[in-house]
Amino acid sequence: MKKTIALILCLILTVSIMCACTDSTQFSNSEKLSKDYTRSTDPSESYNYNDGATSAPTIYNAYANNIINFELRLFRNYYSQKSDNDSSFVISPINTALQLGLIANGASGDTKSEIISAIGKDLTIDNINQCSSYFKSRMEAVSKLQSNEVDELSGKKQEVSEDEYVKFDNSLFFNDISDVKTKFLQTNANYYGSDIFRFMFSDENALTKMNGHFTDFTKNNAVAKIDKEHTLLSVTAADISDIWLDPYAEADIEKGSFTSNGKSREVNYMTSNESFIKTDKAQGIIKYTSANPLKFMIVMPNQNITLEDYITDFNNLEFSNLIDSVDITKKATAKIPEFSIDSEKSAHPLSSALAKSGLYTLFTEDSTFADLTHTDNFMLNEMYEISPKISVNAAGISGTKAAGGSAPFKERIKELEKTDLIIEFNRPFIFLIIDNESNIPVYIGTVNN
Repeated sequence: MKKTIALILCLILTVSIMCACTDSTQFSNSEKLSKDYTRSTDPSESYNYNDGATSAPTIYNAYANNIINFELRLFRNYYSQKSDNDSSFVISPINTALQLGLIANGASGDTKSEIISAIGKDLTIDNINQCSSYFKSRMEAVSKLQSNEVDELSGKKQEVSEDEYVKFDNSLFFNDISDVKTKFLQTNANYYGSDIFRFMFSDENALTKMNGHFTDFTKNNAVAKIDKEHTLLSVTAADISDIWLDPYAEADIEKGSFTSNGKSREVNYMTSNESFIKTDKAQGIIKYTSANPLKFMIVMPNQNITLEDYITDFNNLEFSNLIDSVDITKKATAKIPEFSIDSEKSAHPLSSALAKSGLYTLFTEDSTFADLTHTDNFMLNEMYEISPKISVNAAGISGTKAAGGSAPFKERIKELEKTDLIIEFNRPFIFLIIDNESNIPVYIGTVNN
C-alpha cells in the first residue's frame, strides 16, 4: 500500500514538474493538431516527391496553367490595392494557392465550388490535392531542404545548406471554440503538410504563440492582433536563397543609374549573358539558379509603357508569350541592378485582393465549411501572408536566413560573349522566381526604386 501511494505521489510530482516547465508562450503538443497525423507513403496516392513520385500527375499541365492564371490575377489585384505603388514589393502567390487548395477540402457547397473555380477550373479536388503535393514536395526535396537524406551518388548524408534552400510555411489557426474534422486533418497530412493549431484566441499569450511560430521567416511580429471572436486564420510564409548557376566576377560589377518617377540614383549593375525574352509590350531575361529548381525572370515594360499600365495587362497570355519567346541559341548582354526588399512590419491581409480574384464569398458569413467542422457560425476570417525578404546581388538570391552567399569571383571562369543585344534594367520592372518544370511563379514582385 505504501509503495502504491509513493508511486502515485511520484506521478503527481512528475506531472506537476512537467506542467511547470511548459512554456506558456509556445504552442503545446495538444494545441498542434497536425502532429498526430502522418501522410500516406504511397506515391501513387499522395504524389509526394520524397516517396518516389518523380512523375507528375497526368493533369499537372492543366493544374499549372490554372495556378499561373490565379497567381497573376492575385498579383494584379494586390498591386492595384497597394497604398504606395512607388515602393518595391514581393509576394509568394503559390503559398496562397496551396493554402486555398487545402481549405477547399474543408469547404462545402458553393464555397468549395468557388475556391476550385478560382484556382483550378475544370479540375477536381483530388486533382488539386495530388498536384499541390507534387509541386510542394518536389520544390523542397530538389532544393535539399530535407536533412540526413543519403545522396545516391556519394552515399553521404545531405546537409541543410545555409545559402541554397526553398522553405514554405502554411499554417492554419483555429480558435479553441471550434472542432476540426479528422478527415480534413488526414487530407492535410497526405497532401499539404500545413501546420494546424487550435488554441484559445482570448488567451493572453495567443499572439505571442502565433508570432513565435514564424521566427524563421521574419524578425517582426507576423500578426499584429487577434480578435478573440474569430474562428479561423491562415498565415503563410516563404523563404528562398540560392547562388547563381553562372557566377559573376568582380569585373562584371559597375556603377550605373536607375530612374524612377523622374529621379535617378546610382546603383550597382551586374553584367552577364542571359536568355532574352520579349513581347510587343516588354522585354527581359531569364537567369538560372544553382541548386534550386528555379529560374529568375525580369520583365521591363517598353519605354512608352508605365509599370502600372503593364501590370494591368500582365495576364497568363502575356506571361506565356514571354516564356515561349526564349531562344536558347541567342544570348543578350544583361545589366541587372542589385536590389533588396525587406519583409514588411507585419503580415499583410489578402482577403480584399482574393475577393477581387474570384473568391467573392469566402470571407463572408455566406461561406460554408461542413467538411471542416461541426461548429456553427464558422468563418475563415483572414488569410495573411508574411512578405518575403529578398536580396538579389552578385552572389545570388539571399533570403531571410541566408548567410549571404559568396562574393563574386576575382576573374571570370568563362569569358562573356559579345552579343548584338544589350538590355539594361534601368527603370521599374517586374521580377519573378519560377519553377523550372511547370513555370509556376513562387515569387512575384516589382522593383520601383
